Amino acid sequence: MKSVVPETGSAPTFLSLGVAAGGLDGAGADEADIVFFLPPRPDEPLRGRTRTVRDAETHRVDRTVEYFDTVGRRVAEVFLSGCEDAPATSERAVGELARCVVDRFGVENVRRFRVRITGPTAGTEPAKCTVGVLQHYRTDHEFVQDVAVMCATDSGAVIARAWVTVAVPAQSHTDVDAVSASA
Repeated sequence: MKSVVPETGSAPTFLSLGVAAGGLDGAGADEADIVFFLPPRPDEPLRGRTRTVRDAETHRVDRTVEYFDTVGRRVAEVFLSGCEDAPATSERAVGELARCVVDRFGVENVRRFRVRITGPTAGTEPAKCTVGVLQHYRTDHEFVQDVAVMCATDSGAVIARAWVTVAVPAQSHTDVDAVSASA
């Protein structure tokens, strides 16, 4: 069983699951969705099940990796999708989006990270991200907020977008509005 727990005493994160899922063989990923169905628990051994689908007509490759805990509950899932004839140049944009999310919310608080590459990412022009809070609510397990993150070059070309769900402390539920209004 391959561990997706980054270090002893810590819980799996969207980053460790994304790395464990790997890339798409022979295709550049332009979509990804990493989601936790339950809050991750420290030192929980997870087992993965991978399914890859190739569409000969559209040349798309989809990979889904499902992660299960020791009692068989599906705890998390990683979905990657891309085109066989597209270069794998999305790492820069995904890295910028992930850095922005981690810096603002902390890696341990990300419950869902969906990203779509929307423009060319191979250039060397600096990119920056902006964050906007869409909504906040309570799930069965915790308080969360949905945020949209956009990565654009200095010239204004949007190269990637992410939709992220993050856990927030219950008392910060009201503080979020003040932060989102200024973002």
